[in-house]
Amino acid sequence: MKNKSVNFLTFDIEEWFHANYRDLNANDYSNISDTNLEANIDRLIAICDKNNVKSTCFILGDVARKKPHLIKKLFDAGHEIASHGNSHKQIYSMRQKEFTEDIHKSTDILEQITGQKVVGFRAPSWSIKDETVKWFYEILANEGYIYSSSVYPAEHKLFGIKDFDKTPHYPTNHKILEIPQSTTNIFGFETGYAGGAFLRIFPEWFIKYNIKKYNQRNLPVFLYLHPREIDTMEPKLKLNFIDSFFHYHNTGIKCEQKTSNLIKEFSNSFIKMGDFAIKYNQL
Repeated sequence: MKNKSVNFLTFDIEEWFHANYRDLNANDYSNISDTNLEANIDRLIAICDKNNVKSTCFILGDVARKKPHLIKKLFDAGHEIASHGNSHKQIYSMRQKEFTEDIHKSTDILEQITGQKVVGFRAPSWSIKDETVKWFYEILANEGYIYSSSVYPAEHKLFGIKDFDKTPHYPTNHKILEIPQSTTNIFGFETGYAGGAFLRIFPEWFIKYNIKKYNQRNLPVFLYLHPREIDTMEPKLKLNFIDSFFHYHNTGIKCEQKTSNLIKEFSNSFIKMGDFAIKYNQL
């Protein structure tokens, strides 16, 4: 598909404690109702408005259920509402029936809030592996989805599928478009660069360079961010040193400024993933 200079701005809408580290139990924090999520979302909406950009928001069903006004706020501001699952549980840790129930709960609450069909899905923590591919896309199709943005197309200790096609494509015959994370090669090692810890660790010039390199090949890139990453007052999870570094390095003002600069740089190229998937399907 010809998609030169087309990119996506995406936000994973979840609470500060939604993470999937080995020694972390997010349920220990789930009863905390006083969070900075709304303030962080307001700041993201303001950045988008300033640059006349609309994003795709992958929203946890659990967050939508507890704070529906936040989803309505994003929807009313013109951003696409997509699913991030219900409970932030990794897909490869679930059986097919459990995942079907999880995504159905998420779909139902989001559609009740917006009154519109949800067509996009992103797996928590990029938790799609080879062994889940076949039934994962089949269940999405059965639920009426048309695209996914769930695969990290390289090896990682927690996720990823080695040698997965890095372009938007249909991995199975279920006609679910997969828009995988973009990666770059550093001394023979494939790594992400345009979101989360990758965005916070790599310098801004490096990220811009790689996005432009992808676009020169007519390939889209998606930026992704969690609201907590721009939070200067983010509460702390009990994590080991390595996990803590990746979770908190350069969060707050540094992350907000870098993200704002990237949004401004590529503002003319951003479209909603749902719109892209519909056009792709018409080819």
